[in-house]
Amino acid sequence: MADAAHQPHPLTIAEYDRFVEAQHDDREWELVEGELVMMGNPTENHEQIVGNVGAPLKLAMDAAGCRSDQGGMRVQCSSDSRGKDKTKPDIVVRCGPRQNQTSVTDPLVVVEVLSPSTMDHDRGGKLKFYKSIPTLRHIALIYQDQIRVEHYERTEEGWRLDVLTSPSTVLRFDAVDFEIALDCIYFDVPVLRPIMDTGYTR
Repeated sequence: MADAAHQPHPLTIAEYDRFVEAQHDDREWELVEGELVMMGNPTENHEQIVGNVGAPLKLAMDAAGCRSDQGGMRVQCSSDSRGKDKTKPDIVVRCGPRQNQTSVTDPLVVVEVLSPSTMDHDRGGKLKFYKSIPTLRHIALIYQDQIRVEHYERTEEGWRLDVLTSPSTVLRFDAVDFEIALDCIYFDVPVLRPIMDTGYTR
């Protein structure tokens, strides 16, 4: 999401929904802090990472009676249409009865795959919004140009940040009993990996 639309005042979710419904092209938009932001076209690396995480996560969530969605569901803090945020994460997980709605208000896990053009946006207003959602327990920001995952986990003391950079490190979503190694997250993605020590000495 690199491009923001010029607008005279912050929009509500209700105004955003009317704007999206009136569009006659295939562009995708998010609402962040009352601002319309156009979503960019994903790269192959972006989609590979989303699939690497999303496929095993969906299998695990189906078995657990929860739901994992890849890029289809929007997230808002509540059903109040006066809110100022409605985003579309790369992956979102929720549990509980099926609601068959077009947006989620009770996510447990949100995953965003970053790129240089969207990094400031995703780590700024969107991250602030995600942290404000009462049900959210895990936020994972995954870089696609390097092995780096920023994992925010809600604790009793507040949000804790863990920065994961080793291929053998495991990303854990304790709230839904799921884990995945970074080497699996970056499978078939051409990013630089550290040289492994073979134990050979001259």
